[in-house]
Amino acid sequence: MNFLEPPRRRSYAFLRRNIGWLFPCFCLGAISTAAFSETASFPQENMESERSDDSMSGRHHRHHHEDRDHHADSYHDEHPHGHHHGHQDRGSEDELSIRDLIVEADRPKATTDGSNSYAVKGVTIGKRIQRLEDIPQSVSVMTKQQMLDQNLNTVNEALNQVPGVTVNNYGDGTSGFMSRGYSMNTQFDSIPSFGGTSFAQQFDLSIYDRMEILRGPDGIFQGGGSPGGVINMVHKRPLNKFHVETGGSVGAWNNLHGYFDVTGPLNKAGTINGRIVMAGTSQDYYYKPGHDQRWTGYGAIDFHFDDKTTLTLTAAGQKNKTTRFMGLPRASNGSDLNLPVSSYVGASWNKSQSPMYELSADFERHLGKGWQVRLAGRHRYTNSSQEYSLLSKLDPQTMKGSFNLTKAIDKERYDDVDLYVTGPVHLFNRKHIFLVGANYSYNLERDGSGSATYSKNPQLTNQDIFNPVLPQNLLSGDLTSYYREPFVQKGLYASAQIEVIKPVQILLGGRLSSYTYKLKNLIAGTPTKIQQHVGNHLTPYAGVVWHMTPNLTSYFSYTDIFSPQGGYTEAGTRIKPLQGQQMEAGIKGSWFRGKLHASFAAYRIMQHNLARATEDGRMDCGPSQSSTCYEAAGLVRSQGFDTEIIGQPMKGLDINFGYTYNDNRLMKAIGSTLPVGSRYTSNTPAHLFKLWTHYRFALGKSSDKNILSFGGGLNAQSSTFGTTRTVTQPGYIIGSAQIGYQLSPKFEISVTVNNLSDTRYYSRLGNVNYYNYYGTPRSFMFSVHNSF
Repeated sequence: MNFLEPPRRRSYAFLRRNIGWLFPCFCLGAISTAAFSETASFPQENMESERSDDSMSGRHHRHHHEDRDHHADSYHDEHPHGHHHGHQDRGSEDELSIRDLIVEADRPKATTDGSNSYAVKGVTIGKRIQRLEDIPQSVSVMTKQQMLDQNLNTVNEALNQVPGVTVNNYGDGTSGFMSRGYSMNTQFDSIPSFGGTSFAQQFDLSIYDRMEILRGPDGIFQGGGSPGGVINMVHKRPLNKFHVETGGSVGAWNNLHGYFDVTGPLNKAGTINGRIVMAGTSQDYYYKPGHDQRWTGYGAIDFHFDDKTTLTLTAAGQKNKTTRFMGLPRASNGSDLNLPVSSYVGASWNKSQSPMYELSADFERHLGKGWQVRLAGRHRYTNSSQEYSLLSKLDPQTMKGSFNLTKAIDKERYDDVDLYVTGPVHLFNRKHIFLVGANYSYNLERDGSGSATYSKNPQLTNQDIFNPVLPQNLLSGDLTSYYREPFVQKGLYASAQIEVIKPVQILLGGRLSSYTYKLKNLIAGTPTKIQQHVGNHLTPYAGVVWHMTPNLTSYFSYTDIFSPQGGYTEAGTRIKPLQGQQMEAGIKGSWFRGKLHASFAAYRIMQHNLARATEDGRMDCGPSQSSTCYEAAGLVRSQGFDTEIIGQPMKGLDINFGYTYNDNRLMKAIGSTLPVGSRYTSNTPAHLFKLWTHYRFALGKSSDKNILSFGGGLNAQSSTFGTTRTVTQPGYIIGSAQIGYQLSPKFEISVTVNNLSDTRYYSRLGNVNYYNYYGTPRSFMFSVHNSF
């Protein structure tokens, strides 16, 4: 029986060593205040004109929410945070902010449904609704309007447009998402979960209102997890007005996608509202026999028991079938074989199926004087099965190789519950906000596999890798391994936002967590058992936010990191838990009444025991002897900076710009075969640039029809390496362009061209045998959106 090692005694020498590197970034705000404050504070009449001219942008769907958001916008504009006018009645202020901004089912302060904007008024990734400027970490939001403008239909496509996020394809409809050199964690409607985005099937993008992305660790609310960041998937909620939206697209390689979204009140009083979303996709890939098909359904219902209490119930289901493709090989020295982009290696019968469903319940109650309690729960179940061939040996001269065949099943259950209470406390003529809560996550996985290897089946050797003859009936036998793996996380957390003086807030928080993991082989005669437990681990958090002007905010934050890891070494032992710290400092700006946001953040992350796949690409580790082999590094440092500009700098023009720099290196080798000073994380470019712009203008005097639009984007990155370090590629640039026409306020068509220059590049690099995937070549898509 193996146990995780107890956490090391925390050394705050880390703070002393690195404060000198990050603190100047915190002071950038003071240096630049004089330069920005005069030009950033626009005359009131200009801002009012910008607000009133929003209709000139001609966006469809622009009408719903206008009556509901108007009062909240007016209050926010007249009383910006930290600049309240004297003699304001505090009790009524708290009543207004909670009742109008939180208890309403669609939470209009944060929702992007109908906002017609790339910028947001607030986010919910920290439980309560907060402005971006009040969070001392780097946060991005992918809004519904940008999803529509770019014709994004999948979670992969959307996250590929988010600054600082890299997407790694796994060839079966799943992907891994990384930021700052590390994998990312998941929340659903601010409920932390161990399952959802990375390495999991995704629901259609049409069921989500937005995606909130926090770069860097969220140790308080997330619990054990990677320091790369958090993706908060926020579902659409019912509206209190009848609204229907439909859309469809047709593109290259028989790419078909359509959705139907209807919402509105279910009774005359408007106290019960509902929403239904249906979506379907059927597409081939640029390689044969690649194909993907999925059908998605989603429903939500809100019960407003009174003006203080709301219960929301949701249900979602999806059925999919995808060709399982393990990627292309490279030469034995890692060099590129320059295979055609349409190349496919493997059996024609490769397949993957992952039907799944999800249920959730969300109860919110306003307690008075600004206090609120929320209890939310979520259940997801996935039943996956796969059969595929894997190239295990290649002769690059003859392009013949040997294959292994694998079948696998994986039944996963996720149950997550989160309870918290939050509200203001007035002390010493200052307003402070406190939050206390607890959450519980239970993940039960039953996974098994069976295989046919070329070492025992000579007919799997000397095969033409592009047209192999691989008998599927070799997988007809019983599973050789079948495991039951429960994982439980429990946590208590608390945070406080303390207003020291009017423009300065101090944020303090912490989490007490416990983890339990078990594994048992259910195959008779192979009684493998593993149990791991970590109890009462404290994760502290601290930050300071300085509202220098009504437009500019600077911040500094410190976060601890702790996470159990699931990989196994070549020696058969479990990877030790990951531990570390992050420090971050930055500056944020907001102009044109929140329509334009900009931010800059510098960070440094230090970690012990970070797991990485071994250089040889072995997949014979773990109890099943069929899992990827990992090794733990001694000390890894990841540092760099993020910068982002998003929103509407002028009438009709929307922009999302992001540039990130990351330098992650092995600083001390303990148990790692890499030399000290080596770049550590695969598929993580040092430089990552993303830009999307969209401009609308009227062809005539009308402001809501005959609207022409032009869009363009650039994604660029520097060189990267794969899980085998000799597998590399240079940097590349990918461009896209779009033209659209809005015939009426509710009907719009567009044509989008992706990869304009038809650049040949790899979207992900692996080892010399597999997991090397070309990026999509030039493609066209025609899209239609309609609402009524």
